[in-house]
Amino acid sequence: MDHLRVLLVPFRLTSMTMVGFFSVAISGFLWAASFFGLAGAIWAYVGALLLNIWVLKYCYVLIEHIADGATEPPVMDTDMLSPFESRPWMQGALIAAGGTLCYKLGGDAGTVVAVILLIAFPASAALLGMGDNVFRAMNPLAWVRVIRGFGPWYFVLLGALLLWALICWLALAWRPPIIVAVTAILICEVTFFGLIGACIWLRRRQLGFEPSRSPERAAAREESERVKQRAEMVDEVFRNSRIGRHVDATAPLARWLRDLEPDYVARDAVHIAEQALKWQLPLALNPIGSTLIRHLLRFGRPEVALTIYEMFRARSPRFTMDSASDLRILADHADSVGKEELATSMRLETPIAHPPA
Repeated sequence: MDHLRVLLVPFRLTSMTMVGFFSVAISGFLWAASFFGLAGAIWAYVGALLLNIWVLKYCYVLIEHIADGATEPPVMDTDMLSPFESRPWMQGALIAAGGTLCYKLGGDAGTVVAVILLIAFPASAALLGMGDNVFRAMNPLAWVRVIRGFGPWYFVLLGALLLWALICWLALAWRPPIIVAVTAILICEVTFFGLIGACIWLRRRQLGFEPSRSPERAAAREESERVKQRAEMVDEVFRNSRIGRHVDATAPLARWLRDLEPDYVARDAVHIAEQALKWQLPLALNPIGSTLIRHLLRFGRPEVALTIYEMFRARSPRFTMDSASDLRILADHADSVGKEELATSMRLETPIAHPPA
């Protein structure tokens, strides 16, 4: 994921279309409020509020979308058009409850609580965006967990929140045309919530969040497919070994090891060795073990090669290799790690010739 692309989310065609439509609609209601009496103005403000609830619904879906690994904003659909989406109302209730508490406390205590609630606002929005309920979003311990999970990125969110507040204040203080002020505020909303989603994705491990699209999940799917192919290769080796076709048995094994990524070679070699030892086919151990050790030495993993040699020798005292040069290299390594007796016995062995695969 290109993390900088999230900064462009409000300026994508999808987001700009949504912002443009709701800017015009909300501005229309606010403009109408100035021309009607008290009752009409109240209904106009209620209409503007409900429209902004729709925007906030989109913002929470945007958090989910970006936190899930997407790099493009979602398209507003019919599911986002309900004014009864719970999360914006939950967030509004939290703000209202916090404001009431600050008012009741008053003085320095009220100011301290207001600062704490302001600092916790991105955390509570993130909790709601990740699907937690309102009670967890109200829980100070959950706030601390999210703030700790975000790490330094939380300061970025706080900076963005202050910038959003500054832009909103300027939009109201300078009294530009209503549509300009509303558009600026809506763009700030979308940008801020999009940034929360991006921070969740960036810090998903620390937050314990499991997106459906992430490098970890992609790697897990690739590893699952690779393990499946490895199992098919091992089955082919077993079938040929069981009927005594040992050279044919090592051919797919050699191809597998030859094309393997270096990061996987040690793990796969040990796994294949363990499987071969379960087959109770002593005559298959020499060609299979020689093939594993030869490729491990080529990959520069003599310590794993020596481990497999000892595994096979423990099962079959007659086990040896088919290459004198590989046997000599392995003996030198055994000597270098303090296994002099093993190295001496290896140097006295006569390799059993098998056509290498």
